Amino acid sequence: MIQYLNKLEEERRLLLERTKELTVDQYNIIPPGFNNNIIWNMGHILVVSESLLYQDSPYQRPVYEFMKYRFEKGSIPDEIVGEDDIFIIRYSLQQTVQFYKMCTGMERSGRQIPSVSNSCLTIISNKRMQFLLFHEDMHYRRIAKLMEIVRK
Repeated sequence: MIQYLNKLEEERRLLLERTKELTVDQYNIIPPGFNNNIIWNMGHILVVSESLLYQDSPYQRPVYEFMKYRFEKGSIPDEIVGEDDIFIIRYSLQQTVQFYKMCTGMERSGRQIPSVSNSCLTIISNKRMQFLLFHEDMHYRRIAKLMEIVRK
């Protein structure tokens, strides 16, 4: 499990690094031929990962409530995402992997942390994590294409 969480953490770190210099306008541009934008993809990644990992869990998801309806499957970017919300999405993408690791009783080195309960997430199967990484990779590729266009 820790190898999947480490991969998720690294891919999100790279995403955040590559998108850190974008303006609010660049995050929100929907180029011709596209039906979404960079920040919608980032918010969608966050909402879907939490939906998948907290499926059937009695625990509250750490994602902010306002994000669920704006970025869930089937939603479209129908309003400008402002600077404050962009910050929240970026921060949440960074912090949720650490939260997942804590909930599964893992620390960065892959060792068990005895004082942390692993019950705050649904039992995460390898298949679920593989799908999550596949889903996020699809959106990372979409973001990369969008960035090529908005940076011109």
